[in-house]
Amino acid sequence: MRSSFSRSFVGICAVGLSLALGACGSDDEKANTVATSPRTTPEDTVTGETETQTEETDTEQADTAIDTNQAPAETETTPSPEEQPGGAGDEEPARSLALFTGQGGQIRPGLVRVPPFISIRVELRSADGKPYGLSFGGKTIRVRDGLSSVSTTLDGLHAGESIAGVPVGAGTRVRISATAEPGP
Repeated sequence: MRSSFSRSFVGICAVGLSLALGACGSDDEKANTVATSPRTTPEDTVTGETETQTEETDTEQADTAIDTNQAPAETETTPSPEEQPGGAGDEEPARSLALFTGQGGQIRPGLVRVPPFISIRVELRSADGKPYGLSFGGKTIRVRDGLSSVSTTLDGLHAGESIAGVPVGAGTRVRISATAEPGP
């Protein structure tokens, strides 16, 4: 009894395995089988009238190809992402902002912390309409003659490094320090 059960079980497994293997295959194989099978539809039937029209069209196309006076057809090309507005390369580099305001003969805040290694946009505003100026190394910015603000960009500072802003005319000394953590 046990041997007949084993033979039946083996037979059932063999049938199941053969069905499973028969069902295996990629969708591409099935698509190729369907695409290559011939089908006859009323549209596939060619009549004498259709052949005449095809010959006339072929003749016109041949005449057009021989005519050298026509300008060649222009082909449209899709611009690369670099050439599209907002595409790759149009990004603005990361910058920190160090905003200083001159008012009542002083420039505030006295210290602005920025993340290290990121360029710094230094902006100076006049809250009272008086002229103010700051010099950072070789770069000087001045608010005067009706301007409400001016700005410049400084290279990023190393971690822990700072740069002093010396007043030009009225104002107080300020400092930018690379001691802030980068992030939003």
